[in-house]
Amino acid sequence: MRAIGLAAFALPVVMLAACQKEPPPPPMPALTAGEAACAAQAAAASGVAQETVTVTPSTSTKTGATVYTVTAGDKQYTCVVEIDQTVSAFEVLVVPM
Repeated sequence: MRAIGLAAFALPVVMLAACQKEPPPPPMPALTAGEAACAAQAAAASGVAQETVTVTPSTSTKTGATVYTVTAGDKQYTCVVEIDQTVSAFEVLVVPM
């Protein structure tokens, strides 16, 4: 008789656990002013929507600027953002063949 009581209690608990919703995905990270400027320039240069552009840090300079690789569609760009969040360089990334 005791096993039936335990099973009657465990079944709703198992069913409740199985019905839990999957947590929502984490929000997209916010871009800094410099990263957003790089994304906007790349979107304009390649003709894609700015929301589809990815901005990835690749290195930094001795002066503290951050160099980003920016991908817009099938094109890649190099974008240098200074400490004050201004873009000091933006150019097409040429991959040697």
